[in-house]
Amino acid sequence: MPLNAQLTLSILAHESSSGDLSRSLRATPVSYAASIADGTGANQAQVVWSATRTLSGASETLNLASLADTRDGSPATVTITAVKVAYIRNKGASAITVGGLPITSVAAGAAAVHCDPSAAGLAAGGVTVTGTVGGTYDVVLIGEGSVA
Repeated sequence: MPLNAQLTLSILAHESSSGDLSRSLRATPVSYAASIADGTGANQAQVVWSATRTLSGASETLNLASLADTRDGSPATVTITAVKVAYIRNKGASAITVGGLPITSVAAGAAAVHCDPSAAGLAAGGVTVTGTVGGTYDVVLIGEGSVA
């Protein structure tokens, strides 16, 4: 199945101040967009793996060589050999730490994204998430690899 992904991040911050006779408004807009097409080069990937996870212990390691998934209603194994995009959203009440990715920690209620669309991407092995037992997080990994 060919892959096509669109990444969009947009921030628009407004600051206002007031003086005796005048008010000012400062707008700070910034955006980032990237397209990931099917393949193994720069700005390309082959697989997406996503899950909502709950920590059953203090930590868990996601083995990127063997990620359990369901595809078209059947069990499948996703293998990621190079990570191009990593997204982690902490849905828990305590911070989590992340090993194996440039994302090192995610505060409670926060999200973090790392995008490396270069031809090499990030070396893939394992991603370890550490936090409080029962802590929940969403994870999305886009990269080179295969589905079996």
